[in-house]
Order: sequence, then structure tokens, then C-alpha cells
Amino acid sequence: MTEERTMRLRQDSQGHARLIESAVKGRGDSSDVGQAVRHSWSRCLSSYSLDPLQVKKPLMVERSDLDARRERIGAVLPIARIEMLGLSRQMMHTQYGIMLTDQDGVILSYVGDPAFSMTARRSGFREGAVWSEQELGTNGMGTCLMTREPIVIHRSDHFLVQNTELTCSAAPIFDMQGRVIAALDISGSSSGAQTHTLALVDIAAQNIENRALLQSCKQYHVLRFHRCAEFVCTPGEGVLAFDEGGTVIGANRCTLEALGYRDHKSLCGQRIDTILDVPLATLLHMGMRHGFRPEPLSTRFGHQKFFAVVQPPADEFRRAPKSVVVGARVSDALDVMQPTDPVMMRNVQILRRVLNRDISVLLLGETGTGKGYFAKAIHSASRRADKPFVSVNCAAIPELLIESELFGYKPGAFTGATREGNIGRVLQANGGTLFLDEIGDMPLPLQARLLTVIEEREVVPLGASKPVAVDIRVISATHRDPVEMIAKNQFRDDLYYRLNGITLTIPPLRERKDAADVVRYLLRIEAGERTPVQIDEALVQRLARYPWPGNLRQLRNVLCMMLALRESDYLSLDDFDEGWLTGGRIRPRAEVAAAAAVIGEGDADEDNVLGSAECDALRRTLEACHWNVSAAAVRLHLSRKTMYRKMHRHGLVRHDVGGIRRHEADAEAEIAVSDGSRIDPRHEDGGTDLPGKRHIPG
Repeated sequence: MTEERTMRLRQDSQGHARLIESAVKGRGDSSDVGQAVRHSWSRCLSSYSLDPLQVKKPLMVERSDLDARRERIGAVLPIARIEMLGLSRQMMHTQYGIMLTDQDGVILSYVGDPAFSMTARRSGFREGAVWSEQELGTNGMGTCLMTREPIVIHRSDHFLVQNTELTCSAAPIFDMQGRVIAALDISGSSSGAQTHTLALVDIAAQNIENRALLQSCKQYHVLRFHRCAEFVCTPGEGVLAFDEGGTVIGANRCTLEALGYRDHKSLCGQRIDTILDVPLATLLHMGMRHGFRPEPLSTRFGHQKFFAVVQPPADEFRRAPKSVVVGARVSDALDVMQPTDPVMMRNVQILRRVLNRDISVLLLGETGTGKGYFAKAIHSASRRADKPFVSVNCAAIPELLIESELFGYKPGAFTGATREGNIGRVLQANGGTLFLDEIGDMPLPLQARLLTVIEEREVVPLGASKPVAVDIRVISATHRDPVEMIAKNQFRDDLYYRLNGITLTIPPLRERKDAADVVRYLLRIEAGERTPVQIDEALVQRLARYPWPGNLRQLRNVLCMMLALRESDYLSLDDFDEGWLTGGRIRPRAEVAAAAAVIGEGDADEDNVLGSAECDALRRTLEACHWNVSAAAVRLHLSRKTMYRKMHRHGLVRHDVGGIRRHEADAEAEIAVSDGSRIDPRHEDGGTDLPGKRHIPG
């Protein structure tokens, strides 16, 4: 600092200190001080205990911390660099510095006029410097982050005397949920307040947040709109992101202004079809069209007219694994569901911290809560995603075979062993993930062998003498209480402590706060992307209120029945039969309406409701395909073998029409099974005779 400048500051400092004191105490001689500056000065004195006369050098963060902050801000940084370079061309030869800070006021990037470089060094404008209000008092960057509004801090507006030669214009940058994530600042030595500079920096800040929003919303549907069709996809457009269920995920500031919302909090989480006077199915269909020709839309309240286009999710996200029980950020398979249930959100947060670490995961929860979906999502989101995911249901494999199934065997290892041997599920999962479902049902002797495999990371197939190294991540699941099983000597405690590196409980559907969202999501999954089916909100709420003893598995079965029996692409309470929930018969529509939606009302048939619904769905599909079994199987995504088995199980037989004879159908229905033997589907499941057949006219 030169002697001349030091002397001038000493002369001005006492007057500046008195001005601050007067403004904070509300005296008349400080009437020219703006409210934002006055409040900032008050914070500097009372909250930060700063002295306007002290000389402070900016605090500098470590290089590693700076790199981490740049990585954390993600796509905003490269987008901001482009805008900063554009601003520098507009402000050539004006002696300025352009800075981007993160939410803590740390300068992440600097671009400046070479003629301003000496002032910039003296003032502390450098990457890694902390310009928060708490550190350096009232200043453009720090005060902008505090007020969340564009602001000019001109010369004596600064709290510290050492900064009163600067004029700073700064604007905040928001993410799509309305959180301040950065600030853009232009600082110089101008003698006049730069209101036009503030306009430039505010426009640039909005351009950055709009482009960053579009970059971060590739997994969502994005509505881009404006009152004038020609201004869609320009900087002044509204941008609103929503998921496949129609829930608003985020928006830019232009959207709030156009739709009349106070803040992001009041908009995000609402259904888009309650904001716009357009069904969700129509918006999704707009996203499937090619081209960007804006179409007219109107809001539900206020009758404002807009022109809009809808961008669908990027291809890589549309191909992402469909999981119903997980969600969070947007970069991997854990993002698909986007749960709003607090327990599920906490589960995902925990998983993200250990996703790529060699830590076992134990999933607890009732049958049907989606533990298998969760396990597959963990695998798909991890760096092992391109490696095998091998699932073993420990309760489904006979006890005598589970050892050979898990660990494999050499040729001739035991009587009945195949000539080729068997690699085993553990080695099949090498490099990837081994999912042990219903681990609580694994026999005790095998638990000891499994513990050895997990501890030693090697497996010895039956009949082999040398161990084989294996690299696996183990995820296990059970609907039973492991601690209670240990107390009863039904489960090894040492295996339990090895499996529960992280233990997560998947809540039953009846306890989830986002049950309605789960209903909508599962319906989209079952209907398929190419068949948008709308569902009445009253039906959604009816399904969400049911306790669902079978959890997601039971809900999917009911939704499948509704889709199979629907008469249109709009589902309402008229399409729903309460008997499906309680095991009753399927009743006609008129009877359903007369039942007044009382659970358990009406006669209950002893037949299984799912079987009855399946029979009806099969018959409808066969009739639609003119009893072409192959075509019906393709439509139902079944193999011909399974199709014939189901037809015979339900007694679905066409009369001799068009040259098709019964004995020919029976001959074709005789199906080969995997071991080379033959099975007659009429005597499936051990040859038990079937009940009387239902003859359906052709």
C-alpha cells in the first residue's frame, strides 16, 4: 500500500467510521445510506465484530479445498466461464475484475482487465480468496450472497475503509430449487455507481443458472415457455422441470414471475397438471414429438396463455434401470424414483456415502417392500455396474443343492453332477455384486462357509482342492429379524456382523409418506412408456390409503389387473374393485358402483382373485389376437410355453372354429422342459387334475 493512499485512508477513516455508527443508530445524517447497506453494516458490527478501521487481508483456502469447491459446483463453473469471457469483451478497457464465488464467498474463477491487475492484487481479488461478508464486511460478493438479490456496493458503502475505492456490482446465482449456489461480481475503481454494470451482471447470472438448470435436468421432462412463441428457448424463457409422475422438481426465476409464485418452495413438489390447464399425458406426449415448435398452453388459475415446448429426458436416463424404491440425485440408478419419504431419502443418502466402498449392505423389511429393486439399484449406481449382478434366493433353493449352487462343483464331484461341472453363483458374480435374498433362511452349516468366502475373498468349489480368488460386493436381505434369530441360535452372529456393514430398513408401503407417488410411478412402469395411462386422483388416494399387507408386490398385481381389464386409457374408481384388495371376486361395474367403496362388501368367492383376473385378461388378449397364441404371448410378454400352461390352467379352450381342433391344440401344448422330459400342461404341478374348464366361444 503506497504512502499517499495510506495517508488518504487515515484522513477518511474517522469520517467513515462515524458514518457507519450514525447509519446503524438511525441518525438523520446517514439518510443517503440504503437499507441493504445499513443492515449489512449492522451485521458487521453486532454479528461479526468487525472494525471498519482494521486492515484485513482476505483469508485464502487451501488448493485442495479450492479444487473440491470447484468440483462441488459442477456444471456451473464452465458455464460461468463462458459468460465471464463474454462480459470481458463487452467491458474492454474499463479496468475491471470479473469474479465467480461459491455460496461461501470463495472466489472460484477470475477474469480481469490487465490494467486492473495491480488493484486486483492489492485488493485481494484472486482465486481461493474468501470474500464473504463475515470475513471482509460489506462488499459486493459477500453482501449479495446474504441478501440473495443483485446489489451495487459503491465505494463508501463498503464496511472496511481499505475497500472504499472499489465499486462492486454482484448478482446471485440460484439452483433449480431456489438455493443460492454462487455469485457473479464485477468490481472496478469507477467513481460513479455502475447501474448499467449491475444490469449486465444480473443478466449474465440468470443466463448461467438457466443453462446450468437445463444441464442438470437431463433426466427430467423440461417445459420451456414464454408468452411469445418466438421467445421460447431464449434467455427470458421460463424453464420448469418435472418427473414422469408430473411432480415439479425445479424451475428458474422467470417461471416464478410468469406463474405468480412467491418462491421455489411454494412451487416445487406440486403436480404440474394442477398448475397448467393441461393433462400430464398431453405434456408427456408433447415431449415425444420431434421438433421444437411451441404450442399454446394456459394456466389453471389466471387463464394466462403461454407457448411451450417439452424436452423429454435424455436417452441415457430413459434407459436407466426402473426402480421404485430409491432415488436422490440424477446421475445414476438411485435417482429413478426420487422418493419424498423421509426414511427412503435417508437410506439413499447413507448409500451414497458408501456406494463405491467395499462395505456389505444388509436390507431389512417386510416381504414385497422392494429389497430386490433396492439391491439392483445399488449395483447399477456403483462402479461395478458393468459387472455381473447375481441374485440368489436362499429360501427358494433346496437345502441339499444350495451349497453346489453357491460355490459350484467340479465334474464328477458327486452323484448326479454334470460332466461340465458348475461355476457356482459366487464365481458368476466375480467383479460384480452377489445379492443374497432371504439370507435368514440359509442353513447354519452353509453360513460358516459363506463367512469364509466373504472373509478370505476366495471360494473352493465342491470336489476342488485349490481355492479360487473372487472379488465381490455382498448385498443381503431378509424379512426376518437377524438379532432375534441369533438369540434363537438360528443365525450365526459372526456372519451377521460381517453382513451388516450398513443396515438399512425398507419401510412397508403403508408407512411411506410418498405412497401416492409410488402408485403413480408403478402405474407408469406397468403401462409402459408408449402407453400413457392417466389415473384419477381419487383412485390414487384410495390406493395410497390401503395398508397393503403385500406391499409393492401386491400393489403391482392390482395395477396389472386394472390395466388388463381397463376399457380406456383413463383409470378412475369405476375401474376399481375393492374385492381385489380383500380377495373377493371381480364384480361388474354396476355392482362396484353400488358397493359404495366399502372394503369387504359383497360376496367373497373362494377362488383366488388374481387367478380370476389373469383368466379374464388372457381371454381378452386371445380374442383380440383372434386366438393366435403366438401373437397373444408376444403381447403379454410371455413365452409360448408359459402361454399354453396358463391357458390350460384356466381352462381357456376355443371351440372347433376355422379348422382348429381340440386334439391338435393339446398336441401343440405338450411342452418340453429343460431336463429333456415332456410335460402336459393340463397336469402341471405334479400331475394334479385341473378343475372343470371354462369353455369360451371363439
